[in-house]
Amino acid sequence: MKLIYIIIFFFISTYSTNIFSQTIAIVNLQSLIDNNQSYKKTIKNIELDQQKYLQDFDIKENELVVILNEIEESKLILSEDEINIQIEEYNNQLSDFTILIEEFNLHYQNQIIDIRETIYKEILILIEKYALENRIDLILDSTSYLIASTSLDITNVINSELDKLNLNLEYKS
Repeated sequence: MKLIYIIIFFFISTYSTNIFSQTIAIVNLQSLIDNNQSYKKTIKNIELDQQKYLQDFDIKENELVVILNEIEESKLILSEDEINIQIEEYNNQLSDFTILIEEFNLHYQNQIIDIRETIYKEILILIEKYALENRIDLILDSTSYLIASTSLDITNVINSELDKLNLNLEYKS
């Protein structure tokens, strides 16, 4: 019986170190992307690029308001058929304008998603490299856990490496 206890004790003591020796780190991916200097610069450039179009959209929107006001003013003068024709033309123009705005917003939204994905891929490469160099078994995103020690957070390390890359983030106007 003592032999069985010795074997069990030997087995547990030998393999228990492998079970509990996992090294864990945590990284805040959202923060890495949002605070990246190349990303911030590209977002500012996108906003400047959008300004050109936003002025044109304001002009078109004001034209639509004028047309609507003209329709309202001419209700007493024109026949119902003529007013309906004007309203239909206005609705077509408004619909075209709304579609244009939606396409504009969707285009820039997709450009930002592509840029964020590019940064995300670079971050993953840096995290893999860090994990190999530091023998880390598991790296979690900061949204994947409830509570952890700040000593496990490697966000600043990855951020400094990411800043060294000088990413060239491009978008289509």
